[in-house]
Amino acid sequence: MLRPILAIALLGTLAAHAERIIPPANLFRDPTFVRDFVGSYGFLSDVEPKVSTEEQALLVTVREMFEGSRFRDAEQEIVRFIQVIENPTDPEIPKGEISPAMVFVLGNLYFQAERTDEARRAFLEAIRRFPRFRRAHTNLGYLYISKNMTDEALPMLQKAIELGENSSRAYGLLGYCHLLKKNALAAENAYRQAYLLDPASRDWKLGLAQALMAQEKYAESANLIGTLIEENPNDKQLWLQQTNAYLAMEKKEEAAVNLEMLRIKGLADESNLSLLGNLYMDRNEPQLALLAYLAAMEKSAKLNIAQTLKSAKILSDYGFPDKADDFITEVRKKAGDAISDGDKLSLTLTEVSVAQAKKQPDRVEALLNQLLEMNPANGDVLLELARHKDLLSREEADPEKRAALVVEARTNYQLALRNEAVAYPANLALGQMLVRERRYPEAMPHLQTALELKKSDSLEQYVSRVRRAADREQDRIDQEAP
Repeated sequence: MLRPILAIALLGTLAAHAERIIPPANLFRDPTFVRDFVGSYGFLSDVEPKVSTEEQALLVTVREMFEGSRFRDAEQEIVRFIQVIENPTDPEIPKGEISPAMVFVLGNLYFQAERTDEARRAFLEAIRRFPRFRRAHTNLGYLYISKNMTDEALPMLQKAIELGENSSRAYGLLGYCHLLKKNALAAENAYRQAYLLDPASRDWKLGLAQALMAQEKYAESANLIGTLIEENPNDKQLWLQQTNAYLAMEKKEEAAVNLEMLRIKGLADESNLSLLGNLYMDRNEPQLALLAYLAAMEKSAKLNIAQTLKSAKILSDYGFPDKADDFITEVRKKAGDAISDGDKLSLTLTEVSVAQAKKQPDRVEALLNQLLEMNPANGDVLLELARHKDLLSREEADPEKRAALVVEARTNYQLALRNEAVAYPANLALGQMLVRERRYPEAMPHLQTALELKKSDSLEQYVSRVRRAADREQDRIDQEAP
C-alpha cells in the first residue's frame, strides 16, 4: 500500500498523463489520404447522388487533373461547369441543375486547399440536396476533426457509418470523438473496429489503449501499449502511458523500470525523474531516489523550486533527512544568486523541517531568524517559529524558561492563525499545546475552529474528549467558587 504523501504524488502524475488524449496523426497531409479523399468518385446508388453524362465526362477530366496535382485547375473547371449549367449565357438554353455530387467534389477541392469554411458550406449544401450522401457526411466529419470540432464531427461520422461507411479511418475518428467526450465504452468499440480493419495503425491501437485505461482495464491497456512500444521503442508517450497503467495496478517496480528506460534513452524529463525518485522512496531506496531527484533538477532549464522542495520533503519525511540535506545543498548550488525572494523563503522553510528532523535546534533557531528577517509576517514562518518554541518548551526542565517558551509559542501561534493559509494547522497546534498545559477551556475554541476548517473523524473524536475534560474543569471551578 502506498504511503499517503507518496500516493498523492504518484496519483497526481498518473492523473496528468491519464487525462492526456493523443490525437490521430495528421491524416490530411498523407498523400494516399488526399488521393482517396478527393479522387474517388464512383458514386453509389442509394447513398450517393446520380451524375449526368456531362458530369461523368467532367469527372474524368478532373481525375486526370488530380493525378497531376492540378487542384486549382480542377476547381476552376468545376466552377466554370456549374456556372454554364446553372446560368447559361445563351437565352435559348434552359437553366439546369447540378448534381449534389459536383458540389461535393468542389467541397473536397476547397478542403484540400485549406479553405475549410467554403468546404464546410459545400458539404452541407451537398447533404441538403441529398440527405443520404454518405461521403459528404464522412468528409464533413473529417473536416470538423481537422478543426478540433469534435462535437460537430461526432454526428456526421455516426450518420456516415449508419449509411454504410466502413473504413478504419471513420471508425477510428469516431472512437477519438467518443474518447474526448469520455464515452469510454463507445470509444473502445469504435477503436476495436478500426483496429480490426487496420491492425497496423498506431493511432487506433493507442486510442484503444486509452479507452481501456478510461475503463480501468489496466492490464489489457498495458499489454496493448507494450506491442506499440516494440514497434516504436523511442516513443516517450507510449512508455508513459504504460507506466500509468502499471501505477494503476500497483505494479510500481514495472513502472520504475519504464522510467529508467526513458532515463537511459535520454527521454525522461524533470517530472518523469521526480516520479522515479518517488517510486524509489516507496521501495525504501533513498540513495537511488536522491540520484533520480538530482537528475530531475539537472534536467530543468529553470530550477523548479516547488518540485525540488517536494522531493526534499519526501526524503526528510520518510526518515532520510541526511539525504534531504544533501539534496538541498545541491539545490542551493543550482539556484545560485538568481533565486527569487519567494523561492528563497520556501527553500529555507524546507531546511527548517530537515534541521528539525536531524534534531539540530541551534540550526533551526538560526534559520528561523533568517526567515524572520526575510518576512516577519509570513504565516508559514510564524507557524514554524511557534512549533520550534513549543518543542523546546517540552524539553526544557527549568520551569521559568519553560513558561517563557510556552508564552512565545502561544504568541506566534496566535499570530499565525490570522493567516488563512495556515489557519488550520496553527489552530490545531495551539489547541494541542493548551491541552498539554491542561488548559482545556482555552483549547476548545481553537480545536473547534480547526475542526470547522477541516473535518475528520479522528479530530472530531479528539475534540469530544477535550470538550468533556473542559466541562469537568469548568464544573470544578464552579464548585470551588465562593
